[in-house]
Amino acid sequence: MNRFFFIGLSVAVTAFIAANALLLFGEKSIISKNVYVSEYERAYSNTYTEKLPKESIVAPRASTQIYVQEREAIDQWTVNEGDAVQAGSEIALLNEAESEGQRALWESEKSALESEKSEVQSSLSALESARASQSGKESENTSDQSTETNEDGDTIEYNFDFSVGVEVPQDGSFAAGIAQAEQRLAAIESQLAVINAQLSQSLASPALVSPVEGIVAKVNRDSSPLSVEIYSEEKTFVTYLLEDEWKDVAAQDRVMVQAEGLEQAVPGTVMSVSQIPAGDSRWLEAYRALEPKEQANPVAFYEVQIMADEPINGELPFGSSANAEVIINEATEAVAMPQPWIFNRYDTSGFAYVLAEQGNAAVVPVTVNFEVDGKAVLSDGIAPGTVMLKDSTLSDFKTPPNVFMPFPSEQPDYEFAKNTNWRKYVEFLLAR
Repeated sequence: MNRFFFIGLSVAVTAFIAANALLLFGEKSIISKNVYVSEYERAYSNTYTEKLPKESIVAPRASTQIYVQEREAIDQWTVNEGDAVQAGSEIALLNEAESEGQRALWESEKSALESEKSEVQSSLSALESARASQSGKESENTSDQSTETNEDGDTIEYNFDFSVGVEVPQDGSFAAGIAQAEQRLAAIESQLAVINAQLSQSLASPALVSPVEGIVAKVNRDSSPLSVEIYSEEKTFVTYLLEDEWKDVAAQDRVMVQAEGLEQAVPGTVMSVSQIPAGDSRWLEAYRALEPKEQANPVAFYEVQIMADEPINGELPFGSSANAEVIINEATEAVAMPQPWIFNRYDTSGFAYVLAEQGNAAVVPVTVNFEVDGKAVLSDGIAPGTVMLKDSTLSDFKTPPNVFMPFPSEQPDYEFAKNTNWRKYVEFLLAR
């Protein structure tokens, strides 16, 4: 008898416990629950920046090339690599007997460059108008033929052919074509400045002169055409963007640059971001060695010019390396939360749990601006002072559960504790 009684009692107790468990923990249970949340943070506003680190090289702000077509026209070079020159300084003495022929070449080249400048300006205006009206393409071709008669009565014919034009898809952007035209226009103006400086020299004592102030970078004394390259004394930092980085950087972005020779990191500004792939140069070669990265597109390197806010003319030599950090995203008075705490995220949208005034976990939509150091910087969704929750079990409840959390704890700083007198500890204990 007793045995059956205890068996029945056990069954009844078990059934009671099971029924209560179903009522309490079942999916259809309407009984409110308290959930322990072990991780939480109080949101606070701060300034967050996302930076793109890049290797960079010290390069001249501008480079001027001076050419001499006739080898016999040079009587004597008066400069070497590394020499500083002023505008109007003599670079080489010209042979009086051959200088007339060289002047004739310069005159013809000037005429051709002025014609090309006019064509480029026309093409640039047409491209800008076409972009406004979404026209398809703009292409201009021109040629210049001129003749000169030398002292011996021989006729010299000069033939300059060039093409100015950019094919642009009907639905494409005209920015690349306009950038290319502006780049060519700047090059033409630089060449005209060089030629005008040479033509202004006296015929009595002809000389090749520098049109600008700077430092002689290279003197080509051997192969034709003979040339001199002059770097401007004003220096910039040159770096290159890969295809996936190009959209993140724009002119006027702020930069911090650090290099050996500078006492501290110096602020700077992105002066230009090229839309045209960079051609082979010593700067690109140096960048590839400093920051080797594999990418599918071998030509997708885009030059970026960075100018320091304060001149660095004498502090770093040309070609030295530096570390640059471009600020590509910045948010002030913004809230950030750990990335894993955002759930059901798609692109920049997602959801997060916060502690509501009623003590329950509430779901709020959030918008992510950018990510930095493992945190998602929000542009919308959570206000400063809100308690943000992280618990994977919160989503298991149909209605937002009440939550309870551990008390915040703070461990004393070791240096502070070590330097605190023992009497302070006694007073603290007695005060309790």
